[in-house]
Amino acid sequence: MKIKKIILQTCRECGQEVRVPLVPSGDATCPTCNNTLRKSNSWNLNRCTFLALAILILLPFALKFPLLSIDLLGVKINATVWDGIWKMATEGYPYTAFMVLVCAVIMPLSFVLLILTIRLQRLIRQRPRYTLIFLTKIKEWVMLDVYLVALAVAAFKIRDYADLSFGIHLIAFVIVAILNTLLFIKVEPKQTWENFYPEYHSLPFDHPSKPTLCPTCEYCFDERILDLKGRERCPRCESNLSISDNVKLQRVWACLIAGTIMIIPANIFPISTTELAGNVSADSLISGVILFVEMGSYTVAAIVFIASIAVPVSKISIILYLLLAIHYKWQHPIHRQMKLLHYVHFVGRWSMLDLFVLSLMMSLLERGQILSFSVGEAAFYFGASVFLTMFASANLDARMLWRIHYDHQAKNKVNTA
Repeated sequence: MKIKKIILQTCRECGQEVRVPLVPSGDATCPTCNNTLRKSNSWNLNRCTFLALAILILLPFALKFPLLSIDLLGVKINATVWDGIWKMATEGYPYTAFMVLVCAVIMPLSFVLLILTIRLQRLIRQRPRYTLIFLTKIKEWVMLDVYLVALAVAAFKIRDYADLSFGIHLIAFVIVAILNTLLFIKVEPKQTWENFYPEYHSLPFDHPSKPTLCPTCEYCFDERILDLKGRERCPRCESNLSISDNVKLQRVWACLIAGTIMIIPANIFPISTTELAGNVSADSLISGVILFVEMGSYTVAAIVFIASIAVPVSKISIILYLLLAIHYKWQHPIHRQMKLLHYVHFVGRWSMLDLFVLSLMMSLLERGQILSFSVGEAAFYFGASVFLTMFASANLDARMLWRIHYDHQAKNKVNTA
């Protein structure tokens, strides 16, 4: 019987040292926080490359060709991802258009190109240090699945004004969104780091000293490497490990405060303006939800309300609570706090749904027509708030909460002894 090699791995969430098999038969999880330490069902680089290549081939059809069309007084108007961004940019909303461009075009394209670049670097025997770092950073910004839901919302919104039909290229977009989600699940940067840098061995399970964990490449090591400025660096990915908790918290506070400020005008000003036969109606976030309710589209109203109002407000509230819990060292259930933090990480990207719907509507309903549509000034503030709160949640280190939990545990043991 083949004996499994056991290594020592530090959990990047709770900071505990865990003994896990190097090649697990199932997902290896942390017994303290249930965080996945090593995945068993990840694909190798060759399989991920083929999937990325398939996405790259289909992306031009998904982004440039019509996804849905309307018949407005005998004139057929097509909606594409690119046309919506272009019209939004050329009609006075370049910053809002740029935010949609980043999440719907640049990041999906960059994601697959990074995987293909890593495969090319394997062929030419080059180390993909920065490629792998960028790959782990941009995953949450690839939002084709959110755009797919935005297509459905836009279709419900426009169906009462004009005859609606879906183009055959929508199939390409759906396939790309599905393959992209599958690639998210199957790609494993940690395994790729180990394959390209085999000289950086994992620590044995009986290693005597407490190892250092690099949160970027998740490498556990016991050596101390300093750069010319005296900052500690990861020996494998060269990331700066000397960033203090105070600096991290300052970044989170700055992004959270700015995002909170931005959400105020996002809810006050109109986010879109529709003109039909001379009648102009300006909709804010909440009035758009009310409109769907009045139309009887309760499911769409619920989706828009959750993505546009409930999620942004809850994100800000949860991040604020977690920051106060760290500042005042509150003794609250740690697993409940982790669920809240995971919620913020998961739902943050779905707030971009509104901007994607606006982009599609801009593509379908041009100014100057009998039925025209334009983006309101609240769109920029809303998108800025989404971006800033995503930056805030990305900089919030879960280990700070766990250290407070461990300190309270130690004090309780001393008091009961």
